[in-house]
Amino acid sequence: ATEDLVNVMASDPKFRNSNFFKEMAKVASGESVINENEIISTGKPEQNMQAAWDDSAEKVWNDIAKNANPELANAWDNPKDVQSIFEKAYQDELDGKPVDFEQVFKDAFGEQNNMFNNAWGDAMNSTPVSQQPYEMQTDNPYKDNPDAFEIGMEHFKKGELKQAVLAFESVIEEDVTHAEAWRMLGVTHQESDQDRQAIQCLEQAVEQDPYNLDALLGLGVSYVNELDQSRALKNLKAWVNNNPKFQGVQVEQDIYGDGSTDLMHDVMMLMTKVEEFAPNDPHVQQVLGVLFNVSRDYERAVKAFRSALNHRPDDYSLWNKLGATLANSNHSDEALPIYTRALELKPRYARGWLNFGISHSNLGDYKKAIRAYLRALDLNPEATHIWNYLRICLTCLEGYSHLIPEVEAKNLDAFRAAFDF
Repeated sequence: ATEDLVNVMASDPKFRNSNFFKEMAKVASGESVINENEIISTGKPEQNMQAAWDDSAEKVWNDIAKNANPELANAWDNPKDVQSIFEKAYQDELDGKPVDFEQVFKDAFGEQNNMFNNAWGDAMNSTPVSQQPYEMQTDNPYKDNPDAFEIGMEHFKKGELKQAVLAFESVIEEDVTHAEAWRMLGVTHQESDQDRQAIQCLEQAVEQDPYNLDALLGLGVSYVNELDQSRALKNLKAWVNNNPKFQGVQVEQDIYGDGSTDLMHDVMMLMTKVEEFAPNDPHVQQVLGVLFNVSRDYERAVKAFRSALNHRPDDYSLWNKLGATLANSNHSDEALPIYTRALELKPRYARGWLNFGISHSNLGDYKKAIRAYLRALDLNPEATHIWNYLRICLTCLEGYSHLIPEVEAKNLDAFRAAFDF
């Protein structure tokens, strides 16, 4: 409902420049949240959640509300008398009257609390994404092709992700135990900014081959993106425990500790020992970078990713992770050249273009942000959550409100005349 209200507000230039609109836009973009009818700052700049780690407060909400639990979607989409309350607040501001934004939200959503709480509880009890079956596409052109895996790899390298997905799915339909096909299908979904599908595939890869280290690390990354800290940590821990290089690594029990079995503490202690054992291993540094992102120790995460890049300077996904970490630590200006390098290495990198756009938006360069979002959508039309980012940028630019209906229609071609992508 907040996003819909922001869209309506944005069509009116006076409303777009009002304080009330700015408050509403903060909620729609994630800069603020509604907690027990109060507006609370998240402490993050607008759109500061980068797709490589947690682009997804908004995406997770949409997935839960619209896919896992219809009642939650209804609770959000049909608030009683919300529109009239907001319209009155807007008119009060135009008339020069003081507006208590927190009271407005209490009035608007107070009667909705029971509906939200009940629906949210049902959503939280829904089946975890890791236990949901992966849905194969029908009419696969690569069906029965003995070279489907190699074809998939070629498409993947070229950034032709839709075709890569079809090829890898064809391999799996022929042999469901093909762990590497499951892993590559998961990686392809990761690059398409579709972490839920990636998790389903990578879980299957690990089920077929528990020692598939790249799949375990990939799961750690995707679970971070989906804000599932516990599963992220479990997979990072499994990456160490199942790695033959580190079989002799032991973590001594802290005899002066409180006997804590906190998973973050366990994994951090384990990775500290692993780093002592192999300080120059780029894979170790990559895992540390992911782990420090989980703990939000961004300074150490940046250091770890830079160390990994010293050994793997042509790894575009590492450049992307470094850029996302810098952006999440409020250094979007430093992230831009990092993303540029990732996109130089792989120009058809949908996730990289999305992150590039988010950082431009954080810095207020909305035209460049829009071009990057459009490029990401051009590469991966199925990443529909990008339209939400695009819509917010359009509301911030004078003279582009006529394109907002095209966002609702998801009409990519309508933007080609105004933006070069």
